[in-house]
Formats: sequence, C-alpha cells, structure tokens
Amino acid sequence: MTKKDRRIAILGGGGLGVCAALELAQRGYRVQIFEEHQEPLKKASYANEGKIHVGFIFAMDRSFQTAGKMIDGAIHFFDYLSRWTDAKPEACVSTPFYYLVHKGSLLNAGQLDAHYQKCVDYFGQVQSKTKKRYVGLFDTLEAELLPKAEIDGIGDPEWIDDVFRTTEYSLEPRYIAEKLTLALNQNPEIEAHFSSKVTGVSQVGNGLKVEYLQDGLALSDTFDEVINTAWNGLLEIDRTMGISPIGEWSFRYKFGNKLLIPLKEADLPSCTMVLGPYGDTVNFKGKGAFLSWYPIGRTAWSSEHRPPEWDSMYAKEERMKVFHGSFEELKKRIPSLGNLDFPIGSVDPVGGAILALGNSDVDQKKSRLHDRFEVGLRSFGNYHTIDTGKYTLIPLLAMQIADRVEGIA
Repeated sequence: MTKKDRRIAILGGGGLGVCAALELAQRGYRVQIFEEHQEPLKKASYANEGKIHVGFIFAMDRSFQTAGKMIDGAIHFFDYLSRWTDAKPEACVSTPFYYLVHKGSLLNAGQLDAHYQKCVDYFGQVQSKTKKRYVGLFDTLEAELLPKAEIDGIGDPEWIDDVFRTTEYSLEPRYIAEKLTLALNQNPEIEAHFSSKVTGVSQVGNGLKVEYLQDGLALSDTFDEVINTAWNGLLEIDRTMGISPIGEWSFRYKFGNKLLIPLKEADLPSCTMVLGPYGDTVNFKGKGAFLSWYPIGRTAWSSEHRPPEWDSMYAKEERMKVFHGSFEELKKRIPSLGNLDFPIGSVDPVGGAILALGNSDVDQKKSRLHDRFEVGLRSFGNYHTIDTGKYTLIPLLAMQIADRVEGIA
C-alpha cells in the first residue's frame, strides 16, 4: 500500500489535529479530519493564554519530568510551526513574563528559585543540543528574583510577596489559529469534515470504522489508521475502543478573557501568579491582552468521560459577570490594570475546557493537576490516542504522531 492509498482519519480539528494533518500531508499522505464544530481551531487552541511553557509553573512536580517535557516542547514549538505556516513570531509574541509569588503560595520564593534555575539549566542543555530558538527568537532563558524595592511597580505588596523577572513568553493563539486554518484550507491532501461529531470507533477486519453524526445523519467510514486528537471527546471516543484513561481525570471549564485593544509594552506587565489557584495577565501588544483569574474563571468541573457542552451554557451576561469579577480581583494585585481605558465592547470573555489527569484542584499540594508528564501518544495497533496536555506540546506531538504513522517511532 502506498502512502496515497493509506486511509488516515484524524478525530478533532483543534491545534494538534490540524498540525498532525499538515505534517502527514507534507510527508505524502492523504488525511481526513473530523471536527464536530463548524470551524477548526476555535475552541481550546483559540481560547487559552498561548504560553509557551518552559516549566516554571510546574514546580510542584519535584521529579522535574513535567518541566523537562515542556522545555522540549517549547524549544521545538516555532521551528515545527514554521514547517506548516508562514507565521512570524514578531507578529504574535507577548511581553516577557513576571512570576508573582502570591501570599499563601504553595511554594515560597526560595523553593521556586531553585526550580526556576533548574529549568534554566535544562533549557541551556536542550538549546545547545538542538540549536533551535525559543519562540523563534531567543537562545537563552532567565529567571531573576527582583529586590523587594522593585515589586511595587509590578504587583501590589499587599497581595504579592516576591517577583521574578523571566524570559518566558506567550504567542497569541488566535493569530496561530488563523495561520493554521489557512494552511489547512489550502492543502489539497487534507479533506475536512466539519459539523461532524464522532460517536465511536470499532475494529473491522484490519481496519477501523469511524461512526459520526453530520447534519443529523448517522454516517460511517472505514480507515487504515485512526488518530484521536479530540479534546472534549477524547476519553469518550477511546472508551468505544475499550481504552481507559491511565488514571483518574477531570475536565474543567475556565474563562480566558480577551481584551481586543492594542497595548503598548508599558501598559500592562505579563504576569503569572504562583503557586496555586491564582491567575494571569498577558500583554500581546498590538493584539490585545489576556486576563484570567482562576477562583472566578474556573466555573465548572466534571469527571465524566465527556464533559457537558459548557460553551452553550453561559449567556453573554454571565460571561461578562465572570470578566468583571476577574478584572476586579486582578486589578487589586496588578495595579496597572486600573489605568487601562477600553470600551466594554472590546471584551471577549471566552471559555474553554481543560482535560487533565487528577480530580483534586490546584490549591491542593498533592493534586495531580500540578504535573503533565504522563500526557502524549498511546498506540493500540492502528488506533492512536493523544492527550495534548498543554498548548506548548502541540507541534512536538504532531511530529511524533507522523513518526508513529510512518513506523519510525
């Protein structure tokens, strides 16, 4: 069977599914994508903060496995993205992040500093070996504890004990999604089925039958290889193949409010508050800001195989209430937010589901939500299922999927 003759289905048209399809097409395969929504890349890969993690946030994983995995993903992120799109890092990179040690943090500044320097050292080793540039721009990583006298201009000392200046960045996910969508639409080797909800996969001889609903019709097709990159539907589809998660899991619904106004670098610091149930601000300069406050923005929780359709459950008024509450809490901690002047129509309070192993929340020291090292690719014959874990890992996992299909990994 030639590459062109091999029938490959990818379930899920989010970031991972689209990147995997683009890479397989580049290697000579024809691919079909099944996406339950009307458009690709408009859910989790669109509504997050776009942080290209270098392991800093995962200090509770003392094994360092999560941080190491994130650094591996981060160093490859833009290099692989450039295989499929003409995205420019300068067009979407945030300002560098400050890490604010919130009062009541699960770890203090000394403990965090030890972890951050370990991340810096490992980043140096990976960069030296690969010669790849972090977010397509940088060769080094830094994390520096600031003197107490320099905290005031960044975080309010009433809430913030210490501040680290880092060179970790986000890439604006809506820009990346637009570039990937364009590449998908222009690729003749990829056939996309939108508004197509996969309900099950089953073994039929040497192939796999994919059953799906499209425009109210129950349809099916048979493939030589099936790749499950769904997010909300990942576990439910796996279950139809008799595949269980590797441990207890949870879905969370979290709001990431987008402020669609151009900013200057000095208008707002990009900040992550650690370590626990806090929040983030991200300054994307000309592409606006991202604002998230976890205690208000994490609005739902499910331990079902498939979470409820949360996106459809929140009216605009409820979404704006989440934004206003989050904004007021963030403003207490990051005073420069109070100086922003913006029309209320520029606020886009979007939410997205988060799938993770673990079913206790991030305010618990032993919560498994503090690690992501068990994510990635699992293969069962010609059926492959992938827990993306974090946005950072998408391009690296897409390459691993393509290698697995080719039989070289």
